[in-house]
Amino acid sequence: MFVKAETLDPADFDAVIVGGGPAGASCALWLKLLGFRPVIIERRPRLGGLQNDSPYGNAWIVPLPELSGAEVADNIHRNILSHDITCFLDTAVQSLVRSPSGFSVSIAGADGTIQLSAPYIVLASGVRPRSGGLKASQRLLIGPGAKIADTDFSGKKVAILGGGDNAFENFQLIREGGAAEVHIFARTVGARREFVNKTPTKHLRVGQYSVDTEAMTVSGRPYDYIVVLYGWSPNLDFADAFDLKQNDRGFIVTDSETTETSLHNVFAIGEVAQRMHPCCVTAMADGVVAAKEIQHRIEAGGRDRVDQSALVPGRFDVLASYRRG
Repeated sequence: MFVKAETLDPADFDAVIVGGGPAGASCALWLKLLGFRPVIIERRPRLGGLQNDSPYGNAWIVPLPELSGAEVADNIHRNILSHDITCFLDTAVQSLVRSPSGFSVSIAGADGTIQLSAPYIVLASGVRPRSGGLKASQRLLIGPGAKIADTDFSGKKVAILGGGDNAFENFQLIREGGAAEVHIFARTVGARREFVNKTPTKHLRVGQYSVDTEAMTVSGRPYDYIVVLYGWSPNLDFADAFDLKQNDRGFIVTDSETTETSLHNVFAIGEVAQRMHPCCVTAMADGVVAAKEIQHRIEAGGRDRVDQSALVPGRFDVLASYRRG
């Protein structure tokens, strides 16, 4: 779905941003307010990324302690559209290739296949929950968020697979939801100490275990539900042709000061890179870093693409930077 008030000129973008979660939206907003023209490509029908999947309040976001993740996502969606930023929603990237003007991006959605081009690419495609080779079903849940919150665990026996923060945090939520029995199965434990300390040792099984999804057993013990919380994998299938440098966990390696990847003028921000502790706030900060670096490079190249009407009133530091250029 194409969202924009003005007529599309696909060859006239400063940056193509793949992903409209907190990182991608932040980058697009800053570029827009700095006077440039970004475009967001988002696989979901709405912006906001994984925040859409969280029904929980988020006390970690200092100015928004009362809002749930879903409400944060809704604010992101409405804010980006209110700034008339070009967005392709419910749209997938088919290919990314170099072109004479920088990069050519082929996208496919309800509006058909469209070619976009820009001198800069920003990868903000986020992550997906690891499945460990297991297949989701009504009784086998993969990943945290709404699917767990919407399940009635009252009186049920639940096995949680995984040893990270999400496993221990959801252990508490599922117990509070009235589950009769909850066990965490973890080959190793990597969760924060405060989470581990809240978990009675009798509910924790550390070491190797086996899973039979047909019998719904873990190490021979039957459960009504199995919840798989193995962490995250980066969404990067669409960028295979770029052969970007990745770390041993598969996340994109970036420059610490600019967010640039191993490919010139390709940036990676948010959880797809995990440059800092992954969360909504650090993702948004990443977006700002990438936007400012793109601004500096456009100015250094002498491209006069600044729309004065798009600049934030009163931001004299921004105007001054263009006068110096």
